[in-house]
Amino acid sequence: MTNAKPVLVGSQLAAAGAVGAVVVPAVSRVMLVAAFGGGAPAFWGVGLAGAVAVATGLAVVARATRDVTVLGSTVAGHVLWAVLVTGLGTAGWALGWSVLETIGYAVHPVWASVLGGIPYALIAGLLLRGWRLSLAACGLTVVLLAAAGMVLHREWPAEFEQRMQLAGVHRETSYAVSIPGYTPTDHDYGDGLGGGGFRPAGSGAVPPDLFITVVAHDVLHQGEAMCGQPTALDARLAWGACTREAGGLIYRHNEVEHGYQVTVGHRYVTVAGDAAVEHAALRAAALSLHPATAAELGGHEQTGEYFAARIPGFAGQVIGIPPGMQYEPVDRAYRGPSSVAVRLSVSYGDGRSVCVRVAECRTEGPGLRYVRREDHHGYAMSRGEVVVQVVGGLRVDPAVLRKAVGEARPATDEELGRALPQLPARTVGDRLRSWLRDRF
Repeated sequence: MTNAKPVLVGSQLAAAGAVGAVVVPAVSRVMLVAAFGGGAPAFWGVGLAGAVAVATGLAVVARATRDVTVLGSTVAGHVLWAVLVTGLGTAGWALGWSVLETIGYAVHPVWASVLGGIPYALIAGLLLRGWRLSLAACGLTVVLLAAAGMVLHREWPAEFEQRMQLAGVHRETSYAVSIPGYTPTDHDYGDGLGGGGFRPAGSGAVPPDLFITVVAHDVLHQGEAMCGQPTALDARLAWGACTREAGGLIYRHNEVEHGYQVTVGHRYVTVAGDAAVEHAALRAAALSLHPATAAELGGHEQTGEYFAARIPGFAGQVIGIPPGMQYEPVDRAYRGPSSVAVRLSVSYGDGRSVCVRVAECRTEGPGLRYVRREDHHGYAMSRGEVVVQVVGGLRVDPAVLRKAVGEARPATDEELGRALPQLPARTVGDRLRSWLRDRF
């Protein structure tokens, strides 16, 4: 290499670096100003004009330093050099800022300019004549890309805190526990650990919901006849099979519900229950239909739309819309899936508040209380400034709940990371981080 060529190499790399150090930051600021004044069209218009201006200037640099580039001395080669340095350099520049943003470092303007010029200088270095210079630029590029990938792949503390804020989660009240025979339904930390709700692992261990609804419909709104009996268009049991029964009743059933539609005065009253409700209970309800009394309405006004039934083992309450009555088992221990569900919760306090307005509250150890309410029970344990509670439906063994509250512990950051939602991808850097974490 002659004495002039080192000067040309240095001039070419300096000119390319100056684009990232000075020109691109200036253009990006103008783009932001244009966006405030003219919106997206102005933003992208300034960006396109800036890219053309940068590429044109670099083409002039390529021509002046043509003796040190592998793309030769043709005009096409100069343009290609300028386009490659502009495009790939800008990609590297954006990647570098994404890395700094991820780490959360505030960089001095002087160093920001130096760092911003490196990607452009490296791309120019890759296109130099002489394998030693190109190899050096290539090696440095690979090292920087690998370092950037590692930084973007890793979750940094600031990002983790943002995810916790997004989910409304606090470390002090985030606990984890594994309950044998149960599966987490939310706040799943993996490996059977959960920090919220739990359900029995076997589907056969979950009892079905039991409910019967009594709803009246206008006789004028008629749909398809079933066994000769018309069907109110907005009624339940509007599809499926039907069977005539003694006493003039028509039993209707499908894969989801079954029951009766009974004419009471000028109304069609539908008595429907889910598949788990016994046929006999629905028939007894259909035979006992009557306008709901004030006592049965519990303070609601009787508007002529409410009908009630006498169903042994069930208690009713007003529902709407449409207005009607819904009956559930009187036995609070039988509440469908909720009767076998378990929930872990943590709150601030000294533990005494858990005994307010409960059916039963007794102390069973230092800081440990058993609490029973109308349809669930469980244990509360005081741990410093927080109270850990594990409660379940009345069909859950108290020993299971006591063991769980004793074994509950603060969740680790790794466990929390499995359950926390990801931050929304607002920028190209966010999408790149998401892509890296999904694949590596």
